[in-house]
Amino acid sequence: MNGHTAPGLEASNRRGLFSDVKLAIFGGEPVVPQGRITPWPAAEKKHLDALRGVVDSGRYHRVNHPIVSELEQNLASWTGKWQVRAVGSGTAAIHIELDYVKKRGERVVTAALNWPGAVGPIAISGLKPVFVDVDMNLAGIDQGAATEKFGPDVAAVLITHLFGNNVLVPDARSTARAQGIAVIDDVCQSIGAAKAIVNGAHVDADALALSGNGAKHLGAGELGFVITDDSNLIAHVDSVSLTSSSRNGERIFSPYSQGYNYRPNVFSSSIAKLRLEMLDTQLQIRRDNGRILWEMIRELAGIFPLFNPSDCNQSMLNFPLRIEPEALGFGPGPAARDFVVKSLQAEGVPIWVWLTKPVFEYLPDIRDDWRAADFPNTAQLLDTMFYVSEIAPPNDAEVMKLYAEAFHKVWKALYKLGPKIAGIATSIQRAG
Repeated sequence: MNGHTAPGLEASNRRGLFSDVKLAIFGGEPVVPQGRITPWPAAEKKHLDALRGVVDSGRYHRVNHPIVSELEQNLASWTGKWQVRAVGSGTAAIHIELDYVKKRGERVVTAALNWPGAVGPIAISGLKPVFVDVDMNLAGIDQGAATEKFGPDVAAVLITHLFGNNVLVPDARSTARAQGIAVIDDVCQSIGAAKAIVNGAHVDADALALSGNGAKHLGAGELGFVITDDSNLIAHVDSVSLTSSSRNGERIFSPYSQGYNYRPNVFSSSIAKLRLEMLDTQLQIRRDNGRILWEMIRELAGIFPLFNPSDCNQSMLNFPLRIEPEALGFGPGPAARDFVVKSLQAEGVPIWVWLTKPVFEYLPDIRDDWRAADFPNTAQLLDTMFYVSEIAPPNDAEVMKLYAEAFHKVWKALYKLGPKIAGIATSIQRAG
């Protein structure tokens, strides 16, 4: 057991909520009926209406398209502080922000557990990444390890917020400030981090990078945002990316851009603008679903949240978990996680494994410069973490109950058979 108790769960078990039946991976009936889950971005007719608005405008592009400009203004208002400039993607936003601060040094400190699209812009900006390990609770940058790498040759620290988590790391931020190191937050997976989440204040950052990708909270398409209170950084967007028209509407071509085509997609912007109207409601439903699901599975042996259940500002992009293989009778490594994932998928739960290697191993130019063994927490999480993807509305508490039933069904089988069940499942799959 993990030390937590879910109120009323034993009573639910006695009522037969978590039935003792054959696992679907062995040919049993899946818990979650096909078609019961609505996958994000949960398309609706009103999204077609938004796209039609772009068609009716007769203008399918331009950085100063009224839909783009209104989206920027509305998102800035929603955050409660920042200025916003729409660009082509979250990766583009990170590149522009790093390009703006690159004269401060030669290196960027960031976490080894990361997304390649977040780390790639470091080299694109002519800088060198310096990787550090992560903490085991939020999969966020280890602020102690980060501050040890700070020095006069460091231009920025890139703080990545994974899975909807809020990675506050106040010591790293204050130390960076004292040394003139820029603080850049990758909140592509955690849109709520752009709001006042630190005891009523916003995070202390030079810039935030946000994604409007279809898998993210704005569920639009390829789209990103530079978020900052630095007007010069907002202006710097056009120094990196082509505009081909000025912000005031004049039809000109600027010869002063680096030529990256980071212009925002107007069709994506129309969807993002629509979703922004109900973003607070969406986030609350995600949080409620996450809370309900965790309450129903928290008593299971060897399972831990890769998020802070008490964080009321968590964006819950998805529902991240990790397991301790030893608690399930397995040895170290990914075998326990892989069996759990395959079993839950067979039950109809949208369970996925994110990355399986440290980020540098996905980037050919730097993969030989770093060793996974130097980042033990990262290595452990990569072997043990997974997530439930469909946590967003219109999925509700009833869907969460189905997910929980599947978890209990799989864990009951593990209690009975232990790690040998994984070998049985593998043999069946090979035979099939």
